[in-house]
Amino acid sequence: MSTMGRVLVTVVAAAVLVAGTAIVVRYMYPGDGALAGKAPAGAPTATPAGQAQTGAVAVASATNPKAAGVGAGAAGAPVAPPAPAGPGEAAADDGMALVNSGRLFQAEVRLSEALRAGVDGAKGKAVREALNLLADRTQLSGQRLPDDPYSKTYQVARGDSVTTIGGRFLIPLELVMKLNRMGSPDIAAGQSLKVIQGPVTVEVFKKRFEIQAWLGDVCLRVYPVAIGKNDATPEGTFTVKIKLRNPPYQPQHKAKSEFRDGGAPDNPLGARWIDIGNHYGIHGTIDPTSIGKEASEGCIRMNNKDVEELFDMVVPGATKVMIRP
Repeated sequence: MSTMGRVLVTVVAAAVLVAGTAIVVRYMYPGDGALAGKAPAGAPTATPAGQAQTGAVAVASATNPKAAGVGAGAAGAPVAPPAPAGPGEAAADDGMALVNSGRLFQAEVRLSEALRAGVDGAKGKAVREALNLLADRTQLSGQRLPDDPYSKTYQVARGDSVTTIGGRFLIPLELVMKLNRMGSPDIAAGQSLKVIQGPVTVEVFKKRFEIQAWLGDVCLRVYPVAIGKNDATPEGTFTVKIKLRNPPYQPQHKAKSEFRDGGAPDNPLGARWIDIGNHYGIHGTIDPTSIGKEASEGCIRMNNKDVEELFDMVVPGATKVMIRP
């Protein structure tokens, strides 16, 4: 790796460590809501009942059975040792350690494995926050870091456009422009552009009220959503059909008096529409309090800022949307 490459990795790793301090501390000490980004003086020396020890908390060993929870209880009865961590928690532990050591890409993969394994609770929240942060520093940043397996450098050829380049890598032109901090789609032959090899895939988890955006084995984004009332959101695998900015609201089963123009302040579709077929879609909202609930007629509802970002990652005809229970 060149000296410049080492400098880039070091700088970005440092940025992740600084920005992620609060996440790692909350992960290590999930029970203390007043941490505000730093561990309490003296750090905990005991773990609340039923809570697994992680991070810098004292590690139990065979030579210290009391630390492992083995010994006499209050009435002299033996106390069972804590249950071993499941695969999701183990992957979360590994991933957070990798974040702490500055190994960004390895951390992304391991934390994504934790997400796949269903890690939840305080650890799950920390994993989701860390993955969003890591993507901002790697794949979705304006720099292509050395050894990044998910990003590429493309040399613009004569006759290229942002649209054709995006099509070649199965990412939308909006994402090409974002990755390269472009104010307009104008490019010139010989120019170097950062791209990622798509397509991004989308997974919806109804029970969790959650959308995940994946690039290969790495989760780039996790967003909260609302789903359909009375299990109205269908399950299965769909393909993005079309995308609309400021979509009009024209439901076939309602009177025309309820139709709304695109961009209207009372348009329930919000800022974006991602069509997945059969009148179902992923869209924004004018009621952010509905997120995290069963609230729609079957579509997947997101906060407007979130659906705007997802909109710029998906490609009609290429992006798959998997809706799971």
